[in-house]
Amino acid sequence: MESIREIFVPENNKIVLTIPDNFIGKKIEVFATEVKEKKENSKKEKKKTFDAIKLDLTGFKFNREEANER
Repeated sequence: MESIREIFVPENNKIVLTIPDNFIGKKIEVFATEVKEKKENSKKEKKKTFDAIKLDLTGFKFNREEANER
């Protein structure tokens, strides 16, 4: 299946679409939607950490059986 994708900024509300010759006589779908701009800074954001609480878990052992007791 061949497809064509083109992203552009229209200057008015009419678009002229030129399709390949092998599309003629076939059922085709034309789809238009707004492309959202990706923020470059979103990837560089720092991970949020909780600095207000610090716990010392040295020597702590998790007991699954005790945690699941009813």
